[in-house]
Amino acid sequence: MDHLTVLIASAAVYLAFHALAVPYPSSGESRPPVGPSRCTRVFFADALPAEATLEKVAIVRKGGSYGEGWKNVAYPVDPTGLPALCAVTVRVRSSSASSYRFGLFLPDEWNSRFLVAGNGGFAGGINWLDMAVGPRHGMASLSTDTGHKSISTDTTWARHQPEKKTDWGWRAIHGSTVLGKSLVQAYYAHQPLSYSYYSGCSTGGRQGLKELQRFPDSFDGALIGAPAWWTSHLNIYGIQVGLYNLPVTDPKHLSPADIAFLAAEVTRQCDTADGVRDGIVSSPDRCDPNLAVLLCADADNTHKSARLFNKTRCLTHAQLRTAQNVYSDWTITEPPSSSGHHEHHRLLYPGLTLSSEREWYILLSGTEPTPYGVGYARDFLFDDEDFPPWDWRKSFNESVVEYAEARDPGGATADDYAALRGVRERGGKVVLYHGLADGLVPAKGTGLYWNRTVEALGGDYGGGVEDFMRLFYVPGMNHCLGTAVDAPWSFGAAFQAAAMGSETWSVPGFENAEHDALIALVDWVEKGKPIESIIATTWKEPMNPKSGVRRQRPICAWPRQASWDGRGDINDAARVGKGIIASSTGLLLKTLGLRVSCIKIDPYVSVDAGLMAPAEHGECFVLCSGGEVDLDLGNYERYLSVRLTSEHNITTGKVYLNVIQKERRGDYLGKTVQIVPHVTDSIKDWIKRVSKIPVDGSSQEPDVCIVELGGTIGDIESVMRHEAGFGNFMNIHVSYVPTVHGEQKTKPTQHAVKSIRSHGLIPDIVACRCETPLAEPTIAKLALHCQVEADQVLVVRDMPTIYQVPLLLREQKLIPQLRSKLALDKLTVSPDMAAQGTALWDLWKSVVTPTYQEEVKIALVGKYITCQDAYISVVKALEHSAMRIRRKLNLMWIDSSDLEPTTGGGAAQAKYHKAWHDVSTAEGIIVPGGFGHRGTEGMMRVTKWARENNIPFLGVCLGFQVAAIQFARDLCDMPEATSEEFDAQAKHRVVVNMPELDRENMGGTMRLGLRKTIFQQGTEWSRARALYGGVEVIEERHRHRYEINPQLVETLENRGLHFVGKDETGERMEVFELKDHPFFVGTQFHAEYQSQVVHPSRPYLGFIAASAGCLDQVLNQQPVEPFKAVTVLNGTK
Repeated sequence: MDHLTVLIASAAVYLAFHALAVPYPSSGESRPPVGPSRCTRVFFADALPAEATLEKVAIVRKGGSYGEGWKNVAYPVDPTGLPALCAVTVRVRSSSASSYRFGLFLPDEWNSRFLVAGNGGFAGGINWLDMAVGPRHGMASLSTDTGHKSISTDTTWARHQPEKKTDWGWRAIHGSTVLGKSLVQAYYAHQPLSYSYYSGCSTGGRQGLKELQRFPDSFDGALIGAPAWWTSHLNIYGIQVGLYNLPVTDPKHLSPADIAFLAAEVTRQCDTADGVRDGIVSSPDRCDPNLAVLLCADADNTHKSARLFNKTRCLTHAQLRTAQNVYSDWTITEPPSSSGHHEHHRLLYPGLTLSSEREWYILLSGTEPTPYGVGYARDFLFDDEDFPPWDWRKSFNESVVEYAEARDPGGATADDYAALRGVRERGGKVVLYHGLADGLVPAKGTGLYWNRTVEALGGDYGGGVEDFMRLFYVPGMNHCLGTAVDAPWSFGAAFQAAAMGSETWSVPGFENAEHDALIALVDWVEKGKPIESIIATTWKEPMNPKSGVRRQRPICAWPRQASWDGRGDINDAARVGKGIIASSTGLLLKTLGLRVSCIKIDPYVSVDAGLMAPAEHGECFVLCSGGEVDLDLGNYERYLSVRLTSEHNITTGKVYLNVIQKERRGDYLGKTVQIVPHVTDSIKDWIKRVSKIPVDGSSQEPDVCIVELGGTIGDIESVMRHEAGFGNFMNIHVSYVPTVHGEQKTKPTQHAVKSIRSHGLIPDIVACRCETPLAEPTIAKLALHCQVEADQVLVVRDMPTIYQVPLLLREQKLIPQLRSKLALDKLTVSPDMAAQGTALWDLWKSVVTPTYQEEVKIALVGKYITCQDAYISVVKALEHSAMRIRRKLNLMWIDSSDLEPTTGGGAAQAKYHKAWHDVSTAEGIIVPGGFGHRGTEGMMRVTKWARENNIPFLGVCLGFQVAAIQFARDLCDMPEATSEEFDAQAKHRVVVNMPELDRENMGGTMRLGLRKTIFQQGTEWSRARALYGGVEVIEERHRHRYEINPQLVETLENRGLHFVGKDETGERMEVFELKDHPFFVGTQFHAEYQSQVVHPSRPYLGFIAASAGCLDQVLNQQPVEPFKAVTVLNGTK
């Protein structure tokens, strides 16, 4: 085959997986590590001020442990597996009656960063575990004991101790930070301290906010979780919530079993408020549950559903009132003022959110209110020596809050909202986060802090707040960490790594900015990359990363919210198949200036994909030539900017048909036709012939052809293809390495490689799809048993988007292996092709690297929602367009049948209201293609909604047709207008069957392939035409049997539906547009088939831009070149 090289990708299993993002960034130049020479008492004693005393200095070797063990009652577990560092403990005298301690970790390998770790509750102790996160990131780190020694709920140390209260309130964290920075700078004398960071949750969150309010220059970035910022109110609120459920003998009391019963019903009713049933309440603010269904069926209750629903447990009216009190904000009613204002309700503290029930035990269990509240009132507020100890049973009412607000013991409350202006002015960044299932510190309290800060800083929404502060609500996460509903909760925040083990840090296996909020904060501060979302992770055993990933979800910056795109596993952040790996490999080859082609071999006996049901098989992808092929060819074209033919999709049916035709012609001269050699020779001949077809618009043969073997190893239909290998090729075997009970299982990959080896295919690369990073022993084991070198095992992990997979493969040095195995250096690459390859890589990186500031919310209204792969090209075109305008695509999937009125109740009515709610909140609506009558009335209704409410709309194929039908019904005096496909005898058939098509045979008989569209005279105003660069002739791909009735075109146009694009005869309508509408466009053709990652489809780009409110900018900036015809094969198409 001369120099043509062939690469074959096979697979052991066809499962979804993700890939690795960029590694944690380093800072500054590399410098010689600081050794133990300075880690001495003499050095630090000389560096301390007079009020400070050195308690301990210790050298910790790599892999060692350090802490105080059980002497530290607040944090008795010591971190293990530390990097080499110097550990220092210092005591500082803060007054004549108080002092505080702090610990300092100084790693030998330091990146000029400093991290302060916060505390929790009233705990008194150095938080060594959270401190350990710093050195593992290359940071020096610090934590204070806040000036006392106690567990989290113990407040007795504060009684009669105003100076200790001040230490706890703010002085210890501030003094430790200032002195800690000084010691860090002294220790690393020749390397500057460039950036300081903070991470804390609960009390730690309050500490961080208080420090930034009083001293804005303390930290460059702060990660603030579930902040207990309103100290004077929050702790007293804890008492009030407890009293709602006391005494335990009262009929109103909710037992733990009652609360679990309530939690289950809230989840049942509120789970799908975000559009997904997954056991997680992600949108409690969108849910108003009918808790009356839990009422006991007694004489006073006539609720029918209650009598039907309650079989084994129920709640009384009094118990439901208790629950409603807990959910409700705590307020007091104030009388009218002297100025005549009406009475109003003053907020004392926001209530707990729906979904927090499983953590209510913290505030509602026991025979007295939470010690966080009682202890605060007794030992912080009412600790006068002249009075007896405060008793909540005798002395509690709302006035306690007012007293606490007036006194604010220790100055702990962090309510100087306007003070954060100083943080913003110096370029500091703040990340707030809060678990929506938090049952201790209500998540709505953080929302209140955000709103008051916005108000204090002034301006419109955010008042510039989002420039320096972001808020993230984490569905299903408890207080600071953990989950009771298998919700993703781990993202590198305070206390989280420590909860998973003394040696754990970051998000195990995902130590990158996409998954770790601390790393993302560093990128925001130092590289100016705002945090739009963080991917949270949970494990099969929620606190055990070794058990394997259970779920991953993106958590978006408020007010945006992640929603499932309807494709793949709702527990995955993205998914990758062997087709993506093949496409990504091809892209890397193109960046070298090589010409690349692709072939997909499928095991099914069908001749092509044309007659496969989209609801089962997924999309039938249409080529320029009209070939109907597997959807993976669409991936090849999108990634590689090539134009393939139907012969690039080899099916078992095609191969057998080819062999039988040869046998009938007598090509085998009477021989018995067998799998070997006749079928295998047919496959090899096919690959040799098709691999030489030019596909990039030139007349040049490809340099490399990638062949993907579909199906799985062991399929009986695939066996014949395993014999089809020949020389001059490289084999990439794509396999799956599952994690079971914390152990990475290599057996599936070993057996798969053994199987393909038995058929003569020897893997050169084993690409391992995995949930967690492969350990070095696992890689070594795979290399040994698969008979490859360790660097030939590619670890393919999670990535935020499949478009970043090429970056992963390049990072793992796939290109040098391709060069070596395929002898690519022997190929002649022209300077022009090399330059094009370099430009392609630069463009690809710029497009796929997420820098999205805002989302664009699109409703996709279709017939095949149960199989979203039926619309894969549509989705990809939307994604390409959103990336191009730097927006995050928020795609809502709506079954068109759900938009049709229903006379039934229950689930059908709920779906109807949910569907219309989603439509009414969308910024743009797209109706793609399909076949048959089902759901088309819903499609028509949504086109009417878009048309009458000036919502950007794009109709494709069937969507184009139903929009025209609805227009005729509304504006052309044709109330019963329809399509011949739906009613062949109807009077007003706006859509008719194309007369030249074969109505008897179905396979390959539609109007298919690349065809011309002529923009008509007088359509210079058309936005659709402008998107194509204003040219007169364009070419797009088609797949349809029906068309707009030519006899009704004049009527439709007279009423304002302008057919701006028609075919060459002028009889077939291709594009319509409304002139006085922001964007109402329909296309008979499928423009999505030609969309590419770096060159989005023109109609889709216009639609997304219009939905995002930036269409004029797109048109004015001319971000795409004038549309040009593409050259396919040896002729111009």
